[in-house]
Amino acid sequence: MNNKGLAIFAVVSFLGIILTLTLSLIVLVMSNRTVTQRGYNIAQARSISEAGIDKAIWCLNNEPECGTTYTGETTSIGNGSFTTVLTGTGNDYAIESTGTINNINKKIKATITTKTVSAGAAFFFGVQVGEGGLDMANGSTVVGNVYSNGSVTAGNGARVTGDIFVAGGTALSPDQQQTIQATDYLFGNIEAKEDVAQSFQAGTTEVLNYISLYIKKVGNPNNAKIYITNDNSGSPDTTAIASGTLYSSLLSTSYAWLDIGLDTTPQLTSGQTYWIVINTLVPKSTRYYVIGENVDSSYSSGTAKKSSNWSSDPWNDVNNDFTFKTWMGGIDTSIDNLEVGDKDHTCDDAHYATHHGDAYANSITNSEIECDAFFDVDPDDISGTTVGRNKNSGSPDPPPEPLPISDARIQDWKDIAEAGGTFTGDKIIDGTSTSLGPLKITGSLTITNSAVLTITGNLWIQGDIIITNNTTIKLDPGYGSSSGTVITDGQVDVNNNNIFEGSGDPDSYILILTTNNSLDNASPAININNNAQTVIFYAGNGLIKIGQNSSLREATGYKLRLDNNASVDYVSGLANANFSNGPGGIWTTKKSSWLEID
Repeated sequence: MNNKGLAIFAVVSFLGIILTLTLSLIVLVMSNRTVTQRGYNIAQARSISEAGIDKAIWCLNNEPECGTTYTGETTSIGNGSFTTVLTGTGNDYAIESTGTINNINKKIKATITTKTVSAGAAFFFGVQVGEGGLDMANGSTVVGNVYSNGSVTAGNGARVTGDIFVAGGTALSPDQQQTIQATDYLFGNIEAKEDVAQSFQAGTTEVLNYISLYIKKVGNPNNAKIYITNDNSGSPDTTAIASGTLYSSLLSTSYAWLDIGLDTTPQLTSGQTYWIVINTLVPKSTRYYVIGENVDSSYSSGTAKKSSNWSSDPWNDVNNDFTFKTWMGGIDTSIDNLEVGDKDHTCDDAHYATHHGDAYANSITNSEIECDAFFDVDPDDISGTTVGRNKNSGSPDPPPEPLPISDARIQDWKDIAEAGGTFTGDKIIDGTSTSLGPLKITGSLTITNSAVLTITGNLWIQGDIIITNNTTIKLDPGYGSSSGTVITDGQVDVNNNNIFEGSGDPDSYILILTTNNSLDNASPAININNNAQTVIFYAGNGLIKIGQNSSLREATGYKLRLDNNASVDYVSGLANANFSNGPGGIWTTKKSSWLEID
């Protein structure tokens, strides 16, 4: 073979090798693409199957939409579909859901069961009081801790056996606000809107006590973190100067203002820009938040932004403003003439590992503090006070603590009561036994003369509640370890040896809550002249008055008055109190039952 023939042979051989390698590479790429596409289809099929189970649970909890005999369905979703089949009776059902897309099937099985509908409202303090403050008469006692957003005054011998915190006072009106909700802004539903922020300029040089958001939720999203940050070139800084928590359980599917406390009260400077950042952690397309949005950017001192990660990714303009309020300091608060600590123990006892005798306030005067005192720098702020251990001058005021039940939660409870039916006029239970709930009563409710009322669901009374003369009010045993709610828009008067009982479980309580705003000592929102050990009294807008020698477990209100020798004896179980809609329940997935079977 001559040189020319050899050259042609070499070229042909080389081209053959290149062609072989190219074909091999194409086969490999196509194979990898097929594997990748299959993996993507499997993930999609699994998600569609999970959507089928979520839909089945929703249908069982929403009979008007899906019917009372719902047994499953086949439904298209995007380019795929799911088929669900429900089997079982009573309190347990098995759901099999098959998700299908591009000829790929994934089947998931789960067991669902009825669960008492509950909404947590943790009562961490024996007494928690709003800006109205706490007034303790001679010999009155709180066994436990006290947190008050207003001043505390006490008569001779009045005592708090645990710690007492009096927050720095808050101005009566917000410093900055944007309150117009012209449209909805969804966030926490997709990555691009995982986090949102609203800027504002402080109108005064003062501490920031708390913020408020006009907000609602879809589904049941995870709690979100709130951060207050400085401005960094027109966007939030990546370092927070204060933080708080947006609790999903305090929201409903309707808009309401929610106050959010902070872990500290940062000093803000008038005219400087700061940011409220809401960090939702992980976006969920079926569980997210909705905040009010104004479409004309009329709040000139700030703007709204969004980000996929507030601490590391860029911020993008929303070009409008969110609904918010900022609340700044403005009122000095104090403790006067109070004994703090358990007089049967010394400050260094092991007893104080869980039970203290410390006082925190801007000023603490004419008092006896068994352990440590935390106060402002002026010597007059501790005048007339004996302190058993340390005087910590120059301490910051405790931040205000929002009350534990939101307006949105109260409205939810009212709606549940109304859905059970309406009784028009006044309801009087006189010397007889009866069961009520869920029920709305348009007038007043009177329970008297040894009557027995068993609560079987939420009660909403638009008038007053009068409980007197040896009556018994108790929860149906079906509440189990949950607690029940009785809500009124009127006043509450409890007198003369009445008995309150939970369901029989030691963690079960009755919550009597009023939206009434009376602060009149002669005609308070709640008036108690009775020993009540399994009932929680709550008046977020008004005065609770605990009469002479009366005793109860928990009182939370805008303002609180304990008459001579009255007492509140807190129990730790209230920190985990759950309030049920009634002995029935909702359908929910049974723990550890979720199983992929195909």
